[in-house]
Amino acid sequence: MKRKADVEGRRRVLCDAAIQILADEGAKGLTHRKVEQRAGLPDGTTSSYFRTRSALLRATAERVAELDAIDFEEVVQRCAQAETKTTDTTLSVLAEMVMRSAAGPALDRSRARYELALHAHRDEVLHSALQDVTTGFVALSERAVTQLQPGPVDRALVEKQARAITTFINGVSFRQVFGHPGVESAEELTQLLHALVAGVAASHHVHNGQL
Repeated sequence: MKRKADVEGRRRVLCDAAIQILADEGAKGLTHRKVEQRAGLPDGTTSSYFRTRSALLRATAERVAELDAIDFEEVVQRCAQAETKTTDTTLSVLAEMVMRSAAGPALDRSRARYELALHAHRDEVLHSALQDVTTGFVALSERAVTQLQPGPVDRALVEKQARAITTFINGVSFRQVFGHPGVESAEELTQLLHALVAGVAASHHVHNGQL
């Protein structure tokens, strides 16, 4: 059991180093040798755990998904606590999470995620690992907009609003991550998201002859 724990720990160290390299140099800069150098490990260590570059990319994507899942769980817990106080806090928490992803250690992971996404359409395993992240984010978006609906929940509207939110946030995140921020704070992003949700609702009601 001790050996297994050591193996898993070493894999995490290597994947964390790979995340940093992807963030700093992009996918073209990712090599087995650079990963072990960044991790401070002997030559040949990376290849002993990940025989091919594809295996290294897949493991790194799974590590990104693992770290994202930890963050998502924290956000979900915060949302659950906030929902007892106000109906729109989930959207605020979501906005805060997006802004936080463009600073500190989370910034490296965000940049690495975009680099991995460029390769995902050619690798089914890689795509699956990243898809888990997308699914979790969509679920949070649906949860946020559901809280804002008065009366019975209109699932068609929720799906439209969540799709609009995730698309908009993806654009904001891309600009933030690569140094061209268009939104300065979580408060500003929250206001923009509320406006977007309201706009989609108005369009939905007009289309369905409810106004």
